[in-house]
Amino acid sequence: MAIMLAVAIGVPIVWAQSENTQLPTKAPSNSTEKQLTEAQKKQLADLYSKIAELKKQIVDKYLEFGIIDKDRAQLIKQKIDQIEKFRAEKGYLPGFGDSKSHGGFKSKKSKGLDRKCPFTQ
Repeated sequence: MAIMLAVAIGVPIVWAQSENTQLPTKAPSNSTEKQLTEAQKKQLADLYSKIAELKKQIVDKYLEFGIIDKDRAQLIKQKIDQIEKFRAEKGYLPGFGDSKSHGGFKSKKSKGLDRKCPFTQ
């Protein structure tokens, strides 16, 4: 049993350290190192604006269908606006944004949100 345990632990460690599976020493280039031109930013801003408007239309439909109430719809639309503002401030570069937000579904007692998706409440 001890030999099997040692092999089970040792093999993955040796495999991970082999030359074929080592990670590159230099990380891939960070997207923040690159900059977009004003024309590129304008194109992305137009696309993201259309997406935001469609998301708001979806929220309105959920409100119309009685899935969410008016207050919840307003909170969701505010979050959509905040995301758009953040995206514009960051120059429309791709990324995961503020890691503290957790997609908006973590407990935010000060805003009255709980851990559930706002559409399913």
